Amino acid sequence: MIEREVKLLLNANAIKRVQVHYAVMSAGYMVVIDGQPLETSKRETRGFKTLDAAAKLLFKIGIADFSVKLKTG
Repeated sequence: MIEREVKLLLNANAIKRVQVHYAVMSAGYMVVIDGQPLETSKRETRGFKTLDAAAKLLFKIGIADFSVKLKTG
């Protein structure tokens, strides 16, 4: 799901859950919206080096309520 799609779903109030996951393999964070990762325009999972960077993007899009998952399982 790319940023443009997220904005459309947000305007339609169709987003149920937003999470920021710690991605062990990339040693960073990724945003997961309704079970789908946020992607770049090339359809690659968008990674963030810090939790603050992920939060900044979510606030820019208009999402202020999200959870953080630091551990898998």
